[in-house]
This record gives sequence, structure tokens and C-alpha cells, in this order.
Amino acid sequence: MKRLGLLFVLLYVVLTVVAQKPQATIELKVAGLEEGLVNVLLPVNHTIFWGAMRIDTIRGKKPLVIALNENQTGFVSIDVFNREIKLFIQKGDALRITIDEDYAENPVIIEGNNREGQLQLTKAELLYPGSLIMRYKNDTTAALLQKHVEEDKQVRLNVFKLLFEQRKIDKAFYDFVILTLDYYHASLISEVIAGKYAATTLEKDNPFYKPVFPADFGMLWEKIYKQYAVNNPLALQTFGYSDKFNTYAGDYISGYLGWQKNKQGGAPALLTDPAADMKEMFDRIQHNMQPAVAEFVQADLLYSSLRLEENYKTLGLLYNDFRRRYPQSAYTAFIQPLADKAIAYDKKVNQAFTPDQKIIPDYASVNSFRDLMLPFNGKTVYIEFWATWCITCKDQFDNEAELHQYLQSKGVEHLFVSVDVENKEAEWKELIKYFDLRGNHIKANERLTRDLSRIFWNGKGYALPLYVIIDAEGKIVEADALAPADRKKLYQQIGKYVK
Repeated sequence: MKRLGLLFVLLYVVLTVVAQKPQATIELKVAGLEEGLVNVLLPVNHTIFWGAMRIDTIRGKKPLVIALNENQTGFVSIDVFNREIKLFIQKGDALRITIDEDYAENPVIIEGNNREGQLQLTKAELLYPGSLIMRYKNDTTAALLQKHVEEDKQVRLNVFKLLFEQRKIDKAFYDFVILTLDYYHASLISEVIAGKYAATTLEKDNPFYKPVFPADFGMLWEKIYKQYAVNNPLALQTFGYSDKFNTYAGDYISGYLGWQKNKQGGAPALLTDPAADMKEMFDRIQHNMQPAVAEFVQADLLYSSLRLEENYKTLGLLYNDFRRRYPQSAYTAFIQPLADKAIAYDKKVNQAFTPDQKIIPDYASVNSFRDLMLPFNGKTVYIEFWATWCITCKDQFDNEAELHQYLQSKGVEHLFVSVDVENKEAEWKELIKYFDLRGNHIKANERLTRDLSRIFWNGKGYALPLYVIIDAEGKIVEADALAPADRKKLYQQIGKYVK
């Protein structure tokens, strides 16, 4: 019995070791680097879910070893020092990558399975489709657009076709490339057409409004989505389907289905409420996508939307619905930390403003920067220009508690100026509470926004965030001051104007 028990123990240990053994490995080495950060994206159940991006550290001469389990084979992205390495990893692969920037002509060396294909995949400039729309601006007909995109696709595909014919890449690698290029270029076409359709849904006084959606582009849109099904689970394994912005599925859900619904002559629905728009998107996903694809698309939409730190109340409800529908989802682990923030947000914004969170009285009637500064005569003022949609602005809010203490100690006024549009009123006030922004607050109306643009951005709209220092005499002494995260340097900068 003892020998039998020992046998079971040994068998358990062996099975555990086998289960934990990596299915593939990648070794990354950067010549001349003492220490640096590396962004690594590994597949989630073989799909490309950009929320799974993680940060590793590479140190000294020792290579960074990236181990992949059985669910992580597929497309892998590695970002190091503004260089993206794109790979297709299969079970049993052991790749070695060396980056040496001293060799300008060939800075990336890849050793291992499908070596030349991996190099070409890394060299391929497959940019976010929305950034390439201008490339096809002169394609005035659907036929021209399709021809132009197909030519671009063939140029890219021919490189890998030759490698496959020369047996330098295997069939699995070649099949992945074909599928990726199919969906990537279909996404390019859909993105162009979605823009043309979106122009017909704008208000008529919008300068980009177009009264008619060209029929030939509509026919091509239908053809593309029939040829390259958005409901194809295999497409989730390609960066042509998602590419961080869920472009192909996104255009289908937010554009194509809306057009199909209104094609019989009805006016396109104008959803001006972001929360209602979000609910509509999730409803379309549930009714038009098979479960595996719907799970991925909803997870992708939840993750990207929660990162914006907007519409938290609605997203919290949608996240709870996602958990109910997909209790074992592999994507939940990546969404949960953001969802926790949404839950905390809902609790916090239902509280009253604190005495330190001061909304400027009658702020809607403040029409000029001069009027805005009247209550602060004789005081130094540190101004933060922001908006609810500005992620970079909100990234700085982690430093506000310390900054507020410093400003109080020096008798400096703290002023937050939101340049949000009118329908962001409620969210503006919620974010003041959520981030505990202690100081004076105003949401600029249209006239004040124009005056601010004239003074600080030469009348060319506005770029956020912006930080400004006004001295006790009311002069703009720092029109591009340091940000709260700069702390000591910022305090020194402010200190120069404190009496």
C-alpha cells in the first residue's frame, strides 16, 4: 500500500510538472541595455485581447524569457523602446530575438521556427485602419476603393506567398497571415465606408454632414461583411479583426447594423446620450453575434470603455450582465480591476460636494477669461484646463492631494476649468467628486471656451491638458506651466510668483 501511495504521489508530481511546462518560449535580448520596460501581449484563449497587455522588465545581459501556456499560442506583440515585434507562435516554438540598434539596416534578429516569416510580420506596417483613411480619399467610387485596397493586400501577401513556396514558413503560419490580411484589409474598406455613412447621420448644420450615402459603397459594405464574416471565431485570432480598437466588429455594430435598420427610408437614429448609445451597442451584439464572438466583442468594448473612465454607471450594469452571461470568461480577470473602479465611482459620486470642492456661482454666465479671473484679484492662481474625455488630464489627478496642500500653504488659488460640451454637465460634477478635486471649478460655456481658445491656443480649438499660472496682478506668467506630476519643479515654478 505504501508503494502504491508513493506511486500516486510521483504520478501527481509528474503530471503537475507536465501541466506547468511552457508550450512555447520567447527569449528577448536588447544589446547595450542596462534596464528597460517591455510591453508584452500574449493571446487569451488564442484570441487577441489587448486588455491582456502586461509590462515586464529586461535587465542587463540576461535575456527576458517569456513563457506561453497552451492557451497562449498565436499572435504575440512585444513593444520595447518604440519598436514592435509581431510574432506568430505555435506549440513547441522556442524563438530567440536580439535587438541591436547599432545595426540600422538590420536591428532585429530572430532565430527559431518560421524565422523569415516572423521578420516580415514584424516589418509589415499594418497601422490602425482609421489612420489610413486619407490614403483612399481619392477613391470616389466603391470599385476604385476595392481595387486600391486589394492591390495593397496583394503586395503584402506576395511576400509571404514567396516564403511559403520556398518552404521558409509552414502552412499554419501562412494560413494565419492570409486570415490576418483578409480581415485587416476588409477592416480598411469598412472603416472608409463607415465614415461615409456616419456623415449622413450628423446634424444638417455640421460642416461634415452629407445628405446621401452612396449606393455603390453600401453594396460593397454588404459584400465585405458577407465575404469576411464578423461572426467567424477564427478571426478573433488575427490583429486584422481587432487591432486595439475592435475596428471590424466595431464598424459592424455601430455603423453597418444601423444602416441596415434604416435602409428602408427611415431616418438614422441620433443617439446623443452616451449611456443609451452604449446600451444599444450591447443589445446589437447580443442579437447579432454568436456566443463566442459576442463574449469577445463585449469584453473588448467593456475594457476599452472602462479605460476612458466615462459612463461608469451604465458600464457597471453592463459589466454585471457580462459576468452573468459568461461566468467563466477568461477576459474577466483583465476587466475586473477597471470594473472595481466603476463600482467605487458609483458610491463616491452619490455623496455631496465637500467644502473644498467649490463650484463657481452662476458659472454658466461667465463669458470671458477676464470675468473668470475677477474673483481671484490679488491672488496667484494655478489653473488646470481639462475635460471628462481627456485621459491624460485624469492621469494627473493622482497628484492633486499633495498639490492642494502646497497651494494652500502658499495662499495660491487652485482653479479647474472644464471645456466639456453641454451634455457632460452631470459627468463633470461626478468626476470632481470621484477624483476629490479640491479647489474652484467651472465648466466653460461656448463663449468662454472661444475666449480661452483665443488666449491660450491662438483661436485654434484647444489641446488638453494645459496648465497655467496667473500672478497676483492678473498677468499670465506661465502659459504652459508644469503638470502636477512634476511636483518639486512645479512647486519651484509656482513659488516664483508667490509674495
